[in-house]
Amino acid sequence: MSRWELKNQAKGALKDNFGSKMLLFIIPIIAGILGGGNGVKQSMDYNTSNFDSIPGSVWMVISFATLLIAILMIVVALFVSVVTVGAIFNYIKIFRGERNNPQFKNVFGPFYDGSAGKIILLSVVKGVIFVALMFIPVIGWAFAIYLGLGWSQATYVLFDQLEEGRYSGVMGVLSESATMMKGLRGDYFIFKLSFFWWYVLYGISGGLAGFWTTPYLNMASIAYYENIGK
Repeated sequence: MSRWELKNQAKGALKDNFGSKMLLFIIPIIAGILGGGNGVKQSMDYNTSNFDSIPGSVWMVISFATLLIAILMIVVALFVSVVTVGAIFNYIKIFRGERNNPQFKNVFGPFYDGSAGKIILLSVVKGVIFVALMFIPVIGWAFAIYLGLGWSQATYVLFDQLEEGRYSGVMGVLSESATMMKGLRGDYFIFKLSFFWWYVLYGISGGLAGFWTTPYLNMASIAYYENIGK
């Protein structure tokens, strides 16, 4: 199926009741705006003598507060990751015609059905591997791109494995995705590249364009997954 047809499938799946479908991604959309928009930037310019004059007890408080903030940021990032996948799971059902009237509360499904842990584990494993490869110049970067394209369908594979009761662990999900993408890595890369101007629009709008681009790009990616091998 051509890229044009896949995009039309995505638009068709979003056409009716778009507001409700967009709301499924409202949390990651807002997170994108807050993270990529023009937030307030503060800079503190202290010299060495100022740091030396701060009492040790104050440093302990500052260090503890910094640790708490770091932990909070990690928790928020994992939460956003889970609800984003929750939205994707719903989009798969919408694309397949299994859910015509989605509700915002549906994105929290992974927290109720026990799949949140599996989603987080998948994200963490992929993240650790990619970060490790980033420390290997050229070869590691090239391998990371190769793996990234092969594992691009992992979230959708995870959904089907969970739905069909055949979840085989993180490596099983990644392996199935890589098998599906054999011979399709270049095609998928070009498919994603065909949305270049949508990415530009998202960037120059400070994330505001995400109210349309996020649903559209995700549904288009699902359309690609659904048509692999067809």
